Amino acid sequence: MNSSQYVKRSSLLLLAIIPVLLVGYYFAVNHENLFFLYEWTLIVLVLGAGLMSLTGAVKTKEKEKWVLLSIVAFCVQFAVLGLFLGPLHYYSMFFVYYPAAILGMIVFGITLSKVDSYRFISVIFMIISVLLIVYMILLQSLWGQDLT
Repeated sequence: MNSSQYVKRSSLLLLAIIPVLLVGYYFAVNHENLFFLYEWTLIVLVLGAGLMSLTGAVKTKEKEKWVLLSIVAFCVQFAVLGLFLGPLHYYSMFFVYYPAAILGMIVFGITLSKVDSYRFISVIFMIISVLLIVYMILLQSLWGQDLT
């Protein structure tokens, strides 16, 4: 399999997160006892995309290696966010998320400078990362506040 196929398949796995998020919302609202299906499906998609990208990044020597590394960086960032929003809902997880996000932004920037064909993937990841960082900053500022 060549490097562009790794990029396409990993991107499709990440794109599959969108309908899974909609199903997860439906399960959370209407069928809470089925919410574990959403959680495990999301884990499989993120791990699958990350492992496929990591495999492709190790096997290829072309410029697409950086695109695959940016997909891995986004998967790590998304996994840390998922851990924070899920079972590890502790204040100290903010300080785990921020370095993961900064590392991801560095990899996205390097990818933008080195790659010609799949630059839009890094731009999309940057936009999503900035939105998630703003969300986490807002969440951190509200942490422990009495909002009643």
